[in-house]
Amino acid sequence: MFKKIVLIFSLFTIFMLPQAAFASATSVTGHKIIIDAGHGGTDSGSTACTDYPEKTANLDIVTDLQGLLQADGATVYMTRIDDLTLSNADRYNYANNTDGEVLISIHLNGSTNPATDGTQGLYGKIGKDKAFTQAIHNALWNGLSIAPNFTNFGVTNFASGLLLKTTMPATIQETVFISNSNECNLLKTSGGVRQQEIAQNLYNGLLDWFLQPTPTPKPGKHK
Repeated sequence: MFKKIVLIFSLFTIFMLPQAAFASATSVTGHKIIIDAGHGGTDSGSTACTDYPEKTANLDIVTDLQGLLQADGATVYMTRIDDLTLSNADRYNYANNTDGEVLISIHLNGSTNPATDGTQGLYGKIGKDKAFTQAIHNALWNGLSIAPNFTNFGVTNFASGLLLKTTMPATIQETVFISNSNECNLLKTSGGVRQQEIAQNLYNGLLDWFLQPTPTPKPGKHK
């Protein structure tokens, strides 16, 4: 009787595995994504949020995003996984030596006005980066705009070496304003919930991007 039960359970497991694998597949499954946590090491980024510098918030968010993507079967390359000082050259050289299809660099914005909050996307080259930047920005805006006084700062060109020198579509996302009093409080006291919300909406943007028929431009020069 015991052997019969084991046999039935084994057959059931074998039968269910393909269905489980299929059910977990999403548009990012099998894709290769580079994630960059902005700043790090001697470069703290914004220090407007006391005891929680931007470099730390960026790393917390990208770690959450990494988990979401890997759970879907995506390959994730991280430019840094700890408090490491990196130049833009370090970042784009690392990215270009992977087989990553896109790069997303996570930052938090700053302002002298603690009431300012919102989200903004930055692109380097119009042909290479703008559409990708817009897709990620749209997801952040749609997901985070329920916050009071949250502003859509749109997407804009930014001559960053990281964006200009990477060969794949790349974007810098200024996800929220860490200098905003409410954001700072949420990031420090929500137990990671706010970081997870930001990561979830970045993930949603990547899902939207990879739903497109041909999201990645062919290799070559892009203006």
